[in-house]
Amino acid sequence: MIWPFRRRSSEPERASAVDAALIVRRARRLRFRVRPEAVALLAGAYHGARPGLGLTFAELRAYEPGDDVRHLDWNVTARQGRPYVRRFVEERALTLWLIVDVSASLRFGPEGRSKADRAAQAAALLATAAIQNGDRVGLLMISDRVEAELPPGGGMRHLSRLVRALVATATASRRTALTVGLARVRRSRRALVVVLGDFHTAEPVGAWRRASRRHQVIAIRLVDAREEALPDAGLIDVEDAELGICRVVDSGSARVRDAYAEAARRRRSDYRRWCAAAGLTGFEIATGDDPIGPLIRLFSGLTAHRGGP
Repeated sequence: MIWPFRRRSSEPERASAVDAALIVRRARRLRFRVRPEAVALLAGAYHGARPGLGLTFAELRAYEPGDDVRHLDWNVTARQGRPYVRRFVEERALTLWLIVDVSASLRFGPEGRSKADRAAQAAALLATAAIQNGDRVGLLMISDRVEAELPPGGGMRHLSRLVRALVATATASRRTALTVGLARVRRSRRALVVVLGDFHTAEPVGAWRRASRRHQVIAIRLVDAREEALPDAGLIDVEDAELGICRVVDSGSARVRDAYAEAARRRRSDYRRWCAAAGLTGFEIATGDDPIGPLIRLFSGLTAHRGGP
């Protein structure tokens, strides 16, 4: 079986301490590289696709004529000898959880257009759209452990902290196990959960199915064209990004290229079956595309599916 390898590189791994000025430049590029009107379109599409807000208990009070009898608290009514009702208020803000894969396989691709770059750009755009809608956004950056966590918050200062985390978090592990982020999300009330990764590592269906019963979960798969088709370039020295296994691949062989393409088709098919089995909404973004367009199409499609405007 041919696995999606990356070309070996002499470039060092991301340093644990990143130059502060470089962080600022990266954060500015991440936040201001798209037109405001495009972000506004995404914010509108996001708003239409948000799951319905729930009700929060506000108070217990004596029954008054006109109250909904379905809200009667029978235990308190029996103790007090007169009817009491529970009053609820609608939640004003939703929580958006962003789970971003930061394992080594996401580093595949050219500077500025790697899978990791596109995942960070998409996460920053979604956070901007959510905060513009008055929602709270939390961030989990996951390898096979929690590399960074930003609890849900709102406002522009929180958005700046989130963008900084996306560009400046150093990772300790090369491997992938996105389910480790679900423990944090499980403690949250009903939320919109967006998972960004390449999904090369199989994820357990059961854990994600349980999450999707409580939350609306969207899985966004980042795909690089070179993982879909092997170029005819003779012998290529490659390395598995997560396992560190090296091998030489004869890309001049039509049989090898066909097997590589077939493995890519199986990965896409496996990903779609996994999404269906786990009850998730699955979507793909190519690294050759700016994420803003695909994200608008994704959330506009969800809005249409929900029967929104």
